[in-house]
Amino acid sequence: MDVFWTIVLGLVNAIIVGVFVRRLITVGTGALRNTIVSLVMGLSIWPASLQAFSMLEIVQRGDVPFLGMSFPAVMVFLLVFAWFVAIQLYVMLAIELVLPSGSFSQAARTASRLPTWYRRVRRAGEIQNLVIRYGLRRYLRPRIPSLRVSMREVAQTTAQALAAAGVTFVKLGQFVATRADMIPAEFVEEFSALQSEAPAVPFAEIRPELERHWGRTIEDVCREFDEKPLAAASVAQVHRAVLQTGEEVVIKVQRPNLRRQVRADSDIIMMLAERFEKTASWARTIGLTAIVRGFLDSLAEELDYRGEIRQTVAMREDLRAQPDSLVSIPDVFVGLSGRQVIVMERMPGRPLTRGEDVLSGLSTIARTEMAEHLFVVVARQMLQSGVFHSDLHAGNIMVSDAARVGLIDFGAVGRLDSRDRRDVLQLLLAFERQNSLAATNAVIDLFGMPVGMDLRHVQREIGQIMLKYDGGVASAAAGTAGGRPNGADHAANGAGGAASGFFRELLAFILSHGFTMPSAVAQAFRAITTLEDSLRRLDPSADLLGLVRLHGRDLLADTRSLRGSAQDAMLYTSATAPVVANFPVELSRVVKHLQDGTLDIGTSGLNIDLIRNLVRTVVDQLVQVVLATALVLAGVIMMAFDFGPQLAAGLTIFTYFGAWLLLGGMVLAAIVLAPALRDRRADFQLSSA
Repeated sequence: MDVFWTIVLGLVNAIIVGVFVRRLITVGTGALRNTIVSLVMGLSIWPASLQAFSMLEIVQRGDVPFLGMSFPAVMVFLLVFAWFVAIQLYVMLAIELVLPSGSFSQAARTASRLPTWYRRVRRAGEIQNLVIRYGLRRYLRPRIPSLRVSMREVAQTTAQALAAAGVTFVKLGQFVATRADMIPAEFVEEFSALQSEAPAVPFAEIRPELERHWGRTIEDVCREFDEKPLAAASVAQVHRAVLQTGEEVVIKVQRPNLRRQVRADSDIIMMLAERFEKTASWARTIGLTAIVRGFLDSLAEELDYRGEIRQTVAMREDLRAQPDSLVSIPDVFVGLSGRQVIVMERMPGRPLTRGEDVLSGLSTIARTEMAEHLFVVVARQMLQSGVFHSDLHAGNIMVSDAARVGLIDFGAVGRLDSRDRRDVLQLLLAFERQNSLAATNAVIDLFGMPVGMDLRHVQREIGQIMLKYDGGVASAAAGTAGGRPNGADHAANGAGGAASGFFRELLAFILSHGFTMPSAVAQAFRAITTLEDSLRRLDPSADLLGLVRLHGRDLLADTRSLRGSAQDAMLYTSATAPVVANFPVELSRVVKHLQDGTLDIGTSGLNIDLIRNLVRTVVDQLVQVVLATALVLAGVIMMAFDFGPQLAAGLTIFTYFGAWLLLGGMVLAAIVLAPALRDRRADFQLSSA
């Protein structure tokens, strides 16, 4: 036959075979691989048919296919064509099994990710070296039962390693410190003290970041700019400057390439969390992956300074309602600030961590007033607006020679909804009046009630804690002069931090009895205990619980307005009125179903449609498998019994139709096999994403 007609017939067959294959299965039939295999198969059909004609002694008349072909030749050609379709089905499935769809594009993506993977591996090596350097490996290995491990020692060493590991791990430690419901108290204390100090970045690296953000040179914006930073941390550093308009400001600029390091560290932390959740029951119990994901989301939010800008502006506006306060919050120059830069008014004085010289020049009365005003501002933030500064360590508090206090760094804030604020108020009021029943109700509403808990036991334990710490407060209250705590009595009775002890003991009781600690409430507790330490730096005689007793009634009066209560009552009434009005109708429906015996109680988490579809799919696949097996067996049997009318010299009718039955079974088996490879491809794409 002419070579031209062979090629034409091969191309036509290639198109037909390719269309058939893509119709029968959708797995592994990408355009490129399907085209290549179809061309190879299509060009091979006619030579294979001629070889079959020769073996079966069938005469092919004429030089053009199908013109003048005998009936046996046509029948054999159709059979060969059909078998080539089946062969291509299995070839495509075999390629999919060895080389899943998307492998080439995945290889290209993998090549582009090699630098990222290299940085991740290098970073993982650095972290492993820190683990070895700080001796943490000995705490990770199984230990001899007789040897006890000091939790305080482990907590201190781990905190040091986290500080050395950089910003992501410092933030992780600070976040873990807010989850006192998950970790021992020693870790909470050590991790709460973590601060992210780091060497300053050279000004040559800072200048391009600022000019890129402002869209102009530093000289166009600032009349003066100190290249040496006032402070440097692992997240950002702060420079003093004077704007062209004359205002003295501080400029907080994020370190260059910080986000790249955070992304690499975040990948490592997430990978470890997923591994722990797969292998450790405790990780699955607490939902470690979800907790870590929440931390990474909050870290990403904290690295976007636009949130800190909004929070600083909002808290400054709230502080205007207290014009006589000794506390101030810096003004933010919003037009010059953005995602990685904050320009704000420079607060006078020094940070409380380095404010001994300033404080030593102030009178005892001035220091006491500063501590009281700071307490009132934070208490109003927490109990009225519900948005409060949650990182009140001494480095975020400024003190000046004018006996004024400044709050800075509003990147970490806590949020309490109205119900939590109400419960905190009730807890404070109950503590003031030594009412253990009211305190128990507040604790249960804040943390929930564990199953099987004895309510009277909870009330008795909380009452004992209240009585234990009431002595110091009562003594402080008795030793007041002119409405203010007496310094000597406070120093005698409040030393050691009564509030910190009270909240720690209350927290220990809550955790030991299986209560659930919401992260917002844990953040509030941490803010309170951190605030007490800062208050004692301002005024060594300060006692937070004494301040609660002294200012509690005013705070409660400000937060309990008759108008607000009436508005809340009206809102609740309007929300529940439709439910109450519809209750008789719903009740009559239930009664009607009870009378008819048609009451159907739904089962939580049971999806009937999903079960129905699953059963249908399984049954369909089972029927297909049985049918494919039957066809294959029938085809083999018919081909084995070589009898019946002769279709050609070496081919009987039974053998011919047996080959068709065997072909049908093989095609049906391929169709059943394809969904399994489809699921495998989905898993492959998911794992490589």
